[in-house]
Amino acid sequence: MELIKNNEMAEILGMKPSAFAKGVRNGRFTIAGTDEKRQALFNPEEVVRQYEATRHIAETQNHAALMPPGLRGGRPKGSKNRTNGYDYSEGGADDSAKFLKAKLAKEAMNARLLELKYKVRIGELIEKSEVQKQGAELGTIMQGAIQSWASRLAPEFAAMKDADEHDFHERLKKESNSLIIEIRKYCGII
Repeated sequence: MELIKNNEMAEILGMKPSAFAKGVRNGRFTIAGTDEKRQALFNPEEVVRQYEATRHIAETQNHAALMPPGLRGGRPKGSKNRTNGYDYSEGGADDSAKFLKAKLAKEAMNARLLELKYKVRIGELIEKSEVQKQGAELGTIMQGAIQSWASRLAPEFAAMKDADEHDFHERLKKESNSLIIEIRKYCGII
């Protein structure tokens, strides 16, 4: 695994070096080390994983991911002025086509937002905070079940001073199965 510099990593991700550096400052990408000049070095595999994990979030800011690809904002490629490709020197029929296209994109975005709100309301999608809360509760339950396992096994093993390996294995298997059943009951699987 070879560590690479900022510009090379930005090129791999298809980003500008300044945008990649901003992502590093914001904590989006992790620095794996430094070179002799104390410049940051990155593990390409780790950074690509981090990029993929946060790419969707970055795209959904201001609902840009819901817009059709040609209307996500910003300057069109090759445009040198900051008018989003609109040439103010010309007027004409192209204006109404652009207006209709933008209106259609807005309606499509609103429909997608309504669909997402509906899915949350009927329970098909769950809020992230609710999932985290349930995960923490489940983790606490499982931790308690696992920690109590040792105190249940201690008397069993103390009584097995002259037992052979097969007896030990059978008792351990029996107790493991009872632990799995207990965890399933707590989780509502059974």
